[in-house]
Amino acid sequence: MQEFAGYQTVAEIAEVVRKFADCEYSANEFTHAHHLTVAAWYLTQYPPADALDHMRASLLRFTEHYRVTAYHETITRFWLVTTWIFLKSHPSDSLPARINELVRLHGDKNLLFQHYSREHVMSDLAKTQWVDPDLAPLPQN
Repeated sequence: MQEFAGYQTVAEIAEVVRKFADCEYSANEFTHAHHLTVAAWYLTQYPPADALDHMRASLLRFTEHYRVTAYHETITRFWLVTTWIFLKSHPSDSLPARINELVRLHGDKNLLFQHYSREHVMSDLAKTQWVDPDLAPLPQN
């Protein structure tokens, strides 16, 4: 995981979201911490289903901008559910504090593999639609 300095203000978070939406990050600059930040932002701005729509559209725009076919439905939804569960359990903290803690606890993108075998989550089906975990269920929200 790349070094994550944390956020002090909501404006810093909004800037990450803006730079992502405007494809100002290079593909390598847009880290897992940034993914979690954008997911948390969308989940605080929209109901979960709408947040998923925004995340999906933003990721598809971003990957299209860089001419890569990297969008993965199951992984996107896994991280949105993980982020949603975390945010619901920390309702009174400030947004910067919530996202800093989210990244601290879930900043290792390999957490996915506690719930999914590599073969299962990297299947063609999992890339295009949601598949349930095959190793351990997701926490209940």
